[in-house]
Amino acid sequence: MIKCEIVHAPLAHPPRYVAISYAWGDAGDTRKIELDGSLIPISVNLHGAFQAVRQKFMPILVWADALSIDQRNMEERTQQIRLMPRIYASAESVAVWLGPEEDESSSAISLLEEISELGDKEEALPRLIHSEVSGNSLGRFPAVAYLFERDYWHRLWVVQEVFSARSVTVYCGNSHVSWDVFQRASEAFFRHREGLNLNLSKAQGVSQQMTTSPDQFSCSQVLIYQGPASLPDGNSFIGLGEESLLEALRACRRKFASDPKDKLFGILGILPREVQQEFRADYSRSLKDVYTEVVDYLLKATDRVDVICDAIQPLSHKSSTNLPSFVPDWSYMPHLESLGHKYKFRAGGSTKARCKFTNEKLNKLEISAIYLDTITIHGTMVNTVCTVGDYLMAFLHWRAVLSESIQNEDVVYKQNMEKQFVEVLCLGQVPPHWDDSGQWATACCHVFASLLRDRLPHLQLDPALHAYIDARLGIEPKEMREFLQQHFGDRMMGRRFCRTTQGLIGMGSGSLLPGDIVVVPLGCSTPVLLRQAGTRDEYRFVGDVYIQGYMHGMAVDEWMQGSRGLKQYVLL
Repeated sequence: MIKCEIVHAPLAHPPRYVAISYAWGDAGDTRKIELDGSLIPISVNLHGAFQAVRQKFMPILVWADALSIDQRNMEERTQQIRLMPRIYASAESVAVWLGPEEDESSSAISLLEEISELGDKEEALPRLIHSEVSGNSLGRFPAVAYLFERDYWHRLWVVQEVFSARSVTVYCGNSHVSWDVFQRASEAFFRHREGLNLNLSKAQGVSQQMTTSPDQFSCSQVLIYQGPASLPDGNSFIGLGEESLLEALRACRRKFASDPKDKLFGILGILPREVQQEFRADYSRSLKDVYTEVVDYLLKATDRVDVICDAIQPLSHKSSTNLPSFVPDWSYMPHLESLGHKYKFRAGGSTKARCKFTNEKLNKLEISAIYLDTITIHGTMVNTVCTVGDYLMAFLHWRAVLSESIQNEDVVYKQNMEKQFVEVLCLGQVPPHWDDSGQWATACCHVFASLLRDRLPHLQLDPALHAYIDARLGIEPKEMREFLQQHFGDRMMGRRFCRTTQGLIGMGSGSLLPGDIVVVPLGCSTPVLLRQAGTRDEYRFVGDVYIQGYMHGMAVDEWMQGSRGLKQYVLL
């Protein structure tokens, strides 16, 4: 029986204590401990953490949120949450509890220790990988992958707890090692990611069905991007000033929190002090007020409206949370990222945002934007959980939609549009080693056509597409799936092709519909889609959109030259 007593101490002059960092787990799965003479249930995860850190012959003083904070007392909870960074920073050490021994976790930790001990010997890790992976065996790497996928790494508060700590020890079952062991091994996996991918793929056998679901990582992807690598480095936000808030929200969006307000409150401790002072953790406020305050702050502090582009949750989801369409629901975990953030577009050039809330409830936002055009046609949407077949079918459908819309144009126009079409599919991210003579379009059509022929041999391709199969560009058949994944995978995923009234083409949110208007807001990295709401001159935000030729300031140039106008749009 674990026996505890509550000790009160001032944070200004605390005794030596260990702060527990763990995933809460299933609230219904409990074990009993004795606390101040009474038996009380605690989560099995916290019970395991207590067992891991307890000493055999002497008591240990610990801080654990579930017991040190009265979770039912909203006032106390609000007060203590504000102190969390100090609580973890003042602890002698932070004990990270990953859970019990399972899935060969002890052998995983021994491998991490071996990799960590290699230090800067860059040539040593490839040899270790090669010796570990032989035949069809992946050695101890799957055990590390299971360890890196545990619930702990998906918890939001972990980011702040680890960042604030002076010293961190990781416990798993009966094993315990320094946090540095995990950190150094994770960094080594990232540095040697190409060799890791190659060796593990050979041992596993390359999957015949490419998947892009973010929740279905290969073993090597887990080693490279999960575990410690999934935790953003709080130091990276220090020099960003006001923009650090948006970057931190994005970096932690796929982390879990039991209370959706913690998507803001749980990251305040890793932000610069001047940003922290603008917000206060207050659980009595509504979720709408908390998330709208984020938008209000970023609009005023950064002079940009990029934050609205992170409102990429489905329209049906927005109504259920009672948020305005332009306010991101940070508790929703999309499979996509905003285009401007990921690809550094500058559709709004160097302009500053011109926007204001038009009522005290902050649920109507007026923005100034340059009108581009209206969507007339679109293609099928590529789902966020998809296979290579979904990309191929989307390519065929989108190409057919474009071909039908330009069938009356001359040959030169059609050739130019085909080149632009391929650039749209990769969001303009043409590799620098491909020249501008049309080789990139030829290479991409060659890969799509070849994969279509191999997977669907009875499907009759149109003569123009079929001709690309014989193109000689040095892309081997075994490389085609990787080529498709690298250049089109997460760029087409969750989006659909579109064309406007004046013939502009692009790729935007899967929610776009004919009749949506395309505008470039001042102070925004990308064009956005707006949909008229009711009969009044008000709109709902639909999502961001890639428009060929208008991602790097063209709309602003045309506005300055007088060929395009600036208009105010009220968003609901």
